[in-house]
Parts: sequence; structure tokens; C-alpha cells
Amino acid sequence: MPAGSVVGTSSIRRTAQLARRYPHLKVQDVRGNIGTRLAKLDAEDSPFTCIVLAAAGLLRLGMEDRISQYLDSKNGGMLYAVGQGALGVEIRKDDKVLRDMLNSIGHQKTTLACLAERSLLRTLEGGCSAPLGVETEWVQDSDRSSKLRMRAIVVSVDGRESAEVEVDGSVDTAESAEEFGVTVAKALVEKGAGEILAEIQRKKLTP
Repeated sequence: MPAGSVVGTSSIRRTAQLARRYPHLKVQDVRGNIGTRLAKLDAEDSPFTCIVLAAAGLLRLGMEDRISQYLDSKNGGMLYAVGQGALGVEIRKDDKVLRDMLNSIGHQKTTLACLAERSLLRTLEGGCSAPLGVETEWVQDSDRSSKLRMRAIVVSVDGRESAEVEVDGSVDTAESAEEFGVTVAKALVEKGAGEILAEIQRKKLTP
């Protein structure tokens, strides 16, 4: 898109990553449900050249024709939010019957990846609105064992400052997933993520 094009999003995480990757573009807040946001894009007097939405929501609504580009890490440089795309079911603590039923359909590697991502966020004390992007995948190590690889990035809202890491770890239990998330968080802090998040928090508290 040409310089000055306006991209709509309501996500601080997306705003920060867009500003970092595409500094020639302008990012503007857009609110509402999917239909409302698309209507704002389609309006004759719309300020938006495009808007960024979760592809999953458009696909669920049968609106894949509105998707012009997928902005993943390999195509646009966008890392997703912690736990994004994973489905969870809340049950009563002592309901063993239902727990056993859910365990039979649960996906262990997805669970472990989510636990690691959430541990990362909790350790950074970033909160759900922090400009933190993650991407986890299972990879084969040289000894053919399976390891969890996590990419994570914290970006200032204006995109000028960032801290990014990629870490591999052996994760096979909930405890090791939690520990891995802490390890990645510490690596981010060493790259300056703590200062970026602290500055964002200071600006929130400034009247």
C-alpha cells in the first residue's frame, strides 16, 4: 500500500507490530463487531484503506471472500496473541466424569503450548492488552526429540522499540511448560521488554 494508507484495527498488539513493520502506513482505531467494522471500511467516506481482522472469525461467518491477505509471521510479520486459536472448556472442579470425557478429546501439545504462552504473559505482567505477540510450534531436534519453539516479541505502540526472541525448550508436562514460559519471558526482559512495558504503563497512568 502507498505511504499514508490508513489501516484499521482495535488491537494494541497489531497496532504496534504494524507500526514496526510498515512505518509508512497510518494505523487508526476501528471498533464494533465484524459487520460494523466491514461497513466502516466499505463506506463511501471511509478513512480506511483496509482493516485487520482475525481470519477465524471471517471464516466462521463464511466471509472468506473479504480476506485479501493473511498476516502471519511468514507473510506480513504478525505474531498472534497469547492463546489465540485454542479452545478451552470450563467445568466444575470435581466433575471427574466430564473431565475424563474432555481428556479423551484434548490435544496435549496444544495444551502445553498454551500453558507456556500464558506463563510468558503472566511473568511479564503485561495483561491482555499488552503489545505482546507470540508464535509456538513443535519442532524436531537433532536427536529427533520433539521440542517447543516459541517466538515472542514486545513492541512499543509507535513501533520504534522492540524486543524479540526465539527459544527452543523440552516441554512434556504442565510444569515444564510453565517453566519454559518463564525462561522466554526472562530472555525478553534481557532484550529490553521490561522497559517497553513499563513505559506503556506509565503513559496509561499519566492524565
